[in-house]
Amino acid sequence: MIKKLNPKHLERLLNNCCDIKLYQEGLSEEGEPLTSLNVENQKCRFVEKTKTIITADGKKVELIGKVILLGDIAPNIKKISGGEVIINDSKYEIYLASRPRNPDGSVHHTTLELM
Repeated sequence: MIKKLNPKHLERLLNNCCDIKLYQEGLSEEGEPLTSLNVENQKCRFVEKTKTIITADGKKVELIGKVILLGDIAPNIKKISGGEVIINDSKYEIYLASRPRNPDGSVHHTTLELM
């Protein structure tokens, strides 16, 4: 039998605080991205690991690291398409987001890959 993953294992690793701003699709009248979620002082795990990838367009992208947050930070947003994360006074742009699920369908944690 598959059991639900215990979030207590991840809670002890959350040793940083970060500010997260998620954008929705489209632009405002001034040409700025529309903000759909703004979270401050969220407990997270920040893993710095530099990785270079080539996108389907042939563009070279350097990923700086990733942020892991417990649970679903944006349950009302189906697709996290972009945003920014501020950790230790450094601003990073979100490249990719994933939300692994438990066997019962609930979200275990949210991972944001940063560039």
